[in-house]
Amino acid sequence: MTPRTDTAWEPSPVRPFGRPDLYIALAVFVLSWITAAFYLPAFRASGGHGEFYQDQFAPAVMSACGRGYVVPASADTPPSLQAFLDRRADTFNCADLPARLTTTPPGTMQAAFRYLMLSASLVWRIRGVSWNAIDIVLSALFAMSLTGGYVALRLVSGRTLSIIGTILWLGSPLHLGNLPHLRDYAKTPYFVLTLIGMALVVRERRPWRLALIGALFGVSQGIGFGMRTDVILNFAPFLLVLFAAGSRGLREQIVPKIVCAALALAIFTGIAWPILRAYGESEGLSHVALLGLTEPFDGPLGVRPAPYDFGYLYSDSFVSAQVHGDAGRTARRSVSEPEPPYAAASRAYYIKLATTFPGDFLTRMTGSVIQTLNLPFSITYGRAPTGVTGFLARVDDWRASLMLMLIGTGVLVALLILFFVSLSHVKDGLIAFAVIVFWTAYPFIQFHGRHVFHLEILVIALFVALLSLVARSVRQFTQRAWPSMTQALRATALVFGLIAASILILLGTRAVQSLGVQQLLTSYEKAATGPAAPASIFDPPASGAPFQQVMLSVDVTAKACEAPPEILTIRYQAVKDRDFSREFRLPATPAGKTTRVFVPVYAMDAPGGEASRFTGIDVPPAAAACVRISRVRGIDQLLWVDATLAPGWQRQPLHQRLYLGAAFPERVWLKIAQWWPAFAALG
Repeated sequence: MTPRTDTAWEPSPVRPFGRPDLYIALAVFVLSWITAAFYLPAFRASGGHGEFYQDQFAPAVMSACGRGYVVPASADTPPSLQAFLDRRADTFNCADLPARLTTTPPGTMQAAFRYLMLSASLVWRIRGVSWNAIDIVLSALFAMSLTGGYVALRLVSGRTLSIIGTILWLGSPLHLGNLPHLRDYAKTPYFVLTLIGMALVVRERRPWRLALIGALFGVSQGIGFGMRTDVILNFAPFLLVLFAAGSRGLREQIVPKIVCAALALAIFTGIAWPILRAYGESEGLSHVALLGLTEPFDGPLGVRPAPYDFGYLYSDSFVSAQVHGDAGRTARRSVSEPEPPYAAASRAYYIKLATTFPGDFLTRMTGSVIQTLNLPFSITYGRAPTGVTGFLARVDDWRASLMLMLIGTGVLVALLILFFVSLSHVKDGLIAFAVIVFWTAYPFIQFHGRHVFHLEILVIALFVALLSLVARSVRQFTQRAWPSMTQALRATALVFGLIAASILILLGTRAVQSLGVQQLLTSYEKAATGPAAPASIFDPPASGAPFQQVMLSVDVTAKACEAPPEILTIRYQAVKDRDFSREFRLPATPAGKTTRVFVPVYAMDAPGGEASRFTGIDVPPAAAACVRISRVRGIDQLLWVDATLAPGWQRQPLHQRLYLGAAFPERVWLKIAQWWPAFAALG
């Protein structure tokens, strides 16, 4: 029975995948492998260094030498092996390992990235242990990614557009620039395989093929999880599309869908079990997520600062101090009770931040969506990859100029895709929205090029799919097979409804947050204060408290001296990476008014001399009379954040904001900023 025109509409189908596509895919594989094989030495020759925790690769070396996946004890580690792991030597000879060697089990990271290291070990067994031999692994991953990318694009567009999209991704500075970093690059082919798997389960109706797709998906993601943690995130969109997307009803073919999902999960769990067990013993994701809230990530996310911040240093030691300080102050336990495990303490601290600042978390997610959708069109990561020179550098420069013409179009492209998908099925429009938002929002956890580069192919796929949909729809229109007015209005209403709902949710959480944050910062202002001599605010190192945290108040009153300071410097006495010194830039303070800066400071008396201890605040002598430093008391049970409260701070936005320019095509944004400056200042 032919479906009614007002309930279903489809553009003309994409030409089926055929034998020519197999030849093209093979050509892409060979070309990609050759590209990687030439690029990696050029990258190193130009001074580049691949970073993938090489110092942790002792189990890979031992496995390549036939000693098993173990770590040599420190006392028995040959100097030549240590030099290799420290990258002071490029090669290692297995004959240097003594016949009898004391070994220990792999550490948490070594266990978690077992399959990544075993892939290096396999190559080393054949080629000999050397860092340059890793190029074979990287070339294979690059070739798999590009070939999979062509197949994924081919499932949503014709051959010409798929080839263009594949070439654009192959020459991307962001993509190639991350290739030398094995640990980060390893997730790429598994992401592309997820795109292919999702496209297949939407179309496939034969139960045995659905089961096969589920099994293969479980195998690929299980192996991938042992190479990079991010791979586990691929299950959420895959399962959502499996059960809800496509022309089938939600209950239609429910048993084959369940079998597909069960096989995928069961096989994944079986293959990834050693890795899952290792992660159960690790610090957990919360520590990584706390690092992603620090100030260095504000710029890449397009986040405008608030009167407070979640931390100013991208430093494991600094975040550890925050977590231990919060747990030590707020935990209600007896002196004899041990501190909670760090993973639990960091999770509790992260949840506390998320519930106190829900608007900021959604703001950062929104920034991640906007910035991710602009990845192919940005030159933030360079116009040409490191090591590319001569004619190829000029080609990359031409490519960058072409892509810059499309800067700011990523959000528009995604919205147009939602419109076209919703013309056929509103349900699919909602699912497409959920999938796009999921993949583009989660990088807010740590928005960095090495974490998001693989998502560039997602945006290229959206762009290619849109061009293909437009072309196929025009073909339908010429045959007078266009969607009904009802379908067009329904799709338009869905797109604008999703935009409106997203904005309202963001504004609502900001409003709720502002009330709580004003109460929190007011509690800081009203708290009792006392002397703050650096030598006496902490317990002595011998007191048994390895982590100590104290809240200081720095009051700057303009009338007390000729010129109040513009910058205050927080000083620490520290070794290694535990120097938490920072500079505060103060806002202009009107005469007779006071700006108050609240800053938690730390003393970490760690074993082995890796200490960090606040020593004071530098104030210019001419401005000393303007500044009073006090210790804040009585707020130990509250959340502590850095805050700079200028006069009238209550009337400022008590939430982070976004720079909205990246959400619009550049020329459109310039016109908006010219005609409607108030809107341009929003965010």
